[in-house]
Amino acid sequence: MILKSLRLSSLLFGLMAFANPAQAAIGDWVQETALGLEQHMASLERSSYRVDNHDIVVFSRHIDSPAPCIVMIHGFTARAAHWFRMAKSLPKDRCIIAMDLPGFGQSSFLPTAAYDPATQADRVSDLIKAMAPKNPQVDLIGNSMGGEISAQFALRHPEQTHSLALMNAAGVSSPTLSTLRKQIAAGKNGFFATTVDGWKRFYDITMIEPPFVPGFVLDAVAAEAIARVPRHEYIFKQLGGVMDTELGNIHTPTLIIWGDQDQLLDVSMVSVWQRIAGSKAYVYKDIGHMPQLERPKQSAALYQRFLAGELN
Repeated sequence: MILKSLRLSSLLFGLMAFANPAQAAIGDWVQETALGLEQHMASLERSSYRVDNHDIVVFSRHIDSPAPCIVMIHGFTARAAHWFRMAKSLPKDRCIIAMDLPGFGQSSFLPTAAYDPATQADRVSDLIKAMAPKNPQVDLIGNSMGGEISAQFALRHPEQTHSLALMNAAGVSSPTLSTLRKQIAAGKNGFFATTVDGWKRFYDITMIEPPFVPGFVLDAVAAEAIARVPRHEYIFKQLGGVMDTELGNIHTPTLIIWGDQDQLLDVSMVSVWQRIAGSKAYVYKDIGHMPQLERPKQSAALYQRFLAGELN
């Protein structure tokens, strides 16, 4: 199909020509249309499951596969769609489950619920059981907060865990403070920007090689993020713990992936995560906080080598 060969950047550039004063609405429509195309190209189907009083939106394929499902867990303020590009480059017959975590994306949020990583890990476990894939074990890959949730999953549900991949993962101490942590210490947290310009300044430090997105689409993304600041502040207060002393209790094959220019979670955290016995680490040069968006094909290839036991 012609559509399947289109690059996202080309689609967005073409649609940008139709911008008018109602740019926020158009930007949101362009974003969702482009993400819908990426979802289609990754052969993922949307569904929803009720878990722990939350409606969780899931994008999945081939849950009847005999191999463990690859469960992709996004970071703070992110969404399942941030995995679509990488998912497209994984084997077409491989089971994949990518979800909008409770409190994020299109999944529901309850203003009095718990959203700490351990609770979210339990919800992911219950979601997988509800989906009932043919293989009850899963290969977890998580980015940022999603990495911490994945590690908590491995600790709390080892019987379900086949392997663990931690991509720029939160959840351990940082020998060197990142740009973001220094800003937070000074009383400024870019996640909670209340202006479009402020949000864009924060966006600029999240990735070194971000995918092309027109400015009016970024404006729409910024507007949505700003509207969710109260929700994100509530959830952020439940984060921030460290798992340093628990890492020795993780006994599953583990891959650690990082970008050496990550300004949100410093690359020095790799050495802490390597306390997981037998873990393997790979650090990208000139990449920031989200390798699955900055280098999706390379990240998919590296991850496949790990799953195949081909990394030394």
